Amino acid sequence: MRLGVDIGGTKTDVVAVEGGAILARHRTAPGRGAEAVVASTIAAVGALMDDASIGWPDIESVGVGIPGSVVDGVVSYALNLGIDRVDLAGELERAWGQRPVVDNDVNAAALGAWALRKGGSSLAYLNLGTGLASGIILDGKLWRGARGAAGEIGHISIDPAGPVDADGLPGSIEVYASGGGLVRQWGVAGAAARDVLDAADAGDPRAQVIRDGLFYGLASGSGCWC
Repeated sequence: MRLGVDIGGTKTDVVAVEGGAILARHRTAPGRGAEAVVASTIAAVGALMDDASIGWPDIESVGVGIPGSVVDGVVSYALNLGIDRVDLAGELERAWGQRPVVDNDVNAAALGAWALRKGGSSLAYLNLGTGLASGIILDGKLWRGARGAAGEIGHISIDPAGPVDADGLPGSIEVYASGGGLVRQWGVAGAAARDVLDAADAGDPRAQVIRDGLFYGLASGSGCWC
């Protein structure tokens, strides 16, 4: 049996998998900041194991995906989670007695997409969520770059006069084309990206400008690989 943990900007999603089938699942809020993210991950895995009556002797391996630059289990610059740097693999190993494999979440998704395509030489995967990033497979291998951040294209500025994102950067791909970016542009407390797009469909002119920016950001993000 294997455990998979997806730590995102709005949820931590844990699954237990055996023989390619999901046996159990648990979702919770991820928290914000290194301590909260570690604690919520430990709690989510514990809740799943309790619900499914699973013990650590049953677990062959654990994989963890998380935003940010990941090198040897150390996570840096996960802005959507409020993390500057944390040795996530080390912290979880101390709690579980088993060291997980930790990687950037979009890198993990790109590898999954590549495997579902039955291999091939290369693939570029653009992931839209709370944030925006990409995963790149070149000649059958994940391309990480010198500092593990090769796919972190979301913070590339495509318009110096564009809207300012949470990191203070104007006109980034992420502020135009991620769910979190749409909400930050909209500026309505408690709103979701769907609310912005619904308002655009209903004829709201400001929402339509934000939606047009979404298309611009997507096109620009796809162009980053060319």
